[in-house]
Amino acid sequence: MNTILFPCDFHNDSHIALHHAAFLAENMNAEILMLHIVGNENESQSKLPEMDLWKSKLQSVFSGSIRTSIEEGNFKSDIGAIAAREKCKLVVMPTHGIRGLQHLRGSDALRVVSNSHIPFVVVQQREMREHGYKNIVVPIQFRPQVIDEAKYFISLAKQFNSKVYFIAMNENAANFNQKIVDDVLQLFKDEKIECELEIVTTASGFNKHVVRFAGSVDADLICSVNFAYEFLYTLFPRTEEENLIYNDAQIPVMLITPEKREDGMEYLSLMWH
Repeated sequence: MNTILFPCDFHNDSHIALHHAAFLAENMNAEILMLHIVGNENESQSKLPEMDLWKSKLQSVFSGSIRTSIEEGNFKSDIGAIAAREKCKLVVMPTHGIRGLQHLRGSDALRVVSNSHIPFVVVQQREMREHGYKNIVVPIQFRPQVIDEAKYFISLAKQFNSKVYFIAMNENAANFNQKIVDDVLQLFKDEKIECELEIVTTASGFNKHVVRFAGSVDADLICSVNFAYEFLYTLFPRTEEENLIYNDAQIPVMLITPEKREDGMEYLSLMWH
């Protein structure tokens, strides 16, 4: 059975992400693993009543298999490792915005996503629609990993019989690569997925254009390859991906961190403690 990991922080706003996890699990014939991470094992026992409460919330919207786990660790570095250990196909994670020191050090949600190659769906406060993810926006970055990771977006589009709207910068962009655009579109067309391509002219802030475009087509989901891991160790690790995750329309975002870096070496998890 497929497994979807739902990191449960017991925050009141997290029930929206819980609904997304339930909807996806129903459609994927998957079980849900609800995970809560504590700082030390002495906290585990005290968190059991809250875990039982959130399991009840999930059972009210999901009739499938549910497992729960409370584990000691660091949520920034350990969620991805636990998802890999449990052979999860997907992580559905709530986010509550950029707060406090995150304005300087970058998004905690992106640190979590960047520590794993497993796809993440990051959810703000927009409920899952009855039709699921029918309209999907995919930005095409001119990097080869976009082709490598397209299989995840294709699988999701086939699951919901989605229409996919691609958006890319035009030929005046410094790193423009027509072959990547053509190859990505062909992968989706080969799978009989309905597609459209939008070309934009922009000198900077590409993902802001992506967000505006997603709003204009009433997108249900934005799917993108995550390159934020390249900036996590810089002094001010603010990234374009933050514009996607915290978009004003609160469209959920699927991010997949490349398994291979551009030098060909396999992706190694970044351990943040």
